[in-house]
Amino acid sequence: MTTTDIDFTFCGSTLIGRSIRSLPVVVSTNNLLKAEALEGIAAEGAVVVTDYQTAGRGRLERQWESPPGKSLLFSLLLFPGDSAGKLQLMGLMCSLGVLGGLTEYSQMTNENRGIPIDKISLKWPNDLMVEKRKLCGILSDAGVDKKGRHFIVVGIGININQTFADFPGNIKNIATSLQLISGKTQYRGLILKSILRRLEKYYQRLKQEGFDWIAAEWLDRSGLLGKKLEISDNNGKIHGICTGLQNDGAMRLSLTDGTNKTIYSGDVI
Repeated sequence: MTTTDIDFTFCGSTLIGRSIRSLPVVVSTNNLLKAEALEGIAAEGAVVVTDYQTAGRGRLERQWESPPGKSLLFSLLLFPGDSAGKLQLMGLMCSLGVLGGLTEYSQMTNENRGIPIDKISLKWPNDLMVEKRKLCGILSDAGVDKKGRHFIVVGIGININQTFADFPGNIKNIATSLQLISGKTQYRGLILKSILRRLEKYYQRLKQEGFDWIAAEWLDRSGLLGKKLEISDNNGKIHGICTGLQNDGAMRLSLTDGTNKTIYSGDVI
């Protein structure tokens, strides 16, 4: 499947995805859209989608590996106002949008998609997982354009139609795809439209209400409150119970020694 197989006709949104550009190969959709945003030549809501990235990135500068045509790889441009310190929240919001979009897609009545939505979980800060295997990753970049406007570019990569043979050896045991969990070939274009529609709803809410609701809604959907967690960061591993998220998206832990700690960056193991 190539980007030419994706129908980019009207997806029901008024902002996000009103301009969608498909490219067969790019270095990175985030890098491309961020460069255009810095120059002031990309409009809010613009989306760039590709079949293959030669230097795709994940969080913490990790490489995102995906064979051509098997994933849904796209970036979108947003102007949420003063976005200083809001990158984490945008990632949380977009992970909610992806999960909502996948739910909408799975419920389309023309055929049974076979996707077990109840098995897809949110992983702090912005991944989607299925039984500890990564299904989707999200990476946000921020900048200020020539007019002084703060912008955020959100890159989203979802494993759609990979088989186990498509994953390289170093991630074969930690990655999955919609095809693997459903046993069926899935349709990237329909998935993209569903996600963009859901992201539009969340973004309009952000514009109306600000950022404060995001952390609470994400925490409610994640089911992590009160769970024992192990988090790996630059200083090693931390064990504790999740007591909530701050309004900026940082995680609050009650540690085994009775102290409390706020985690701003790390991986939940």
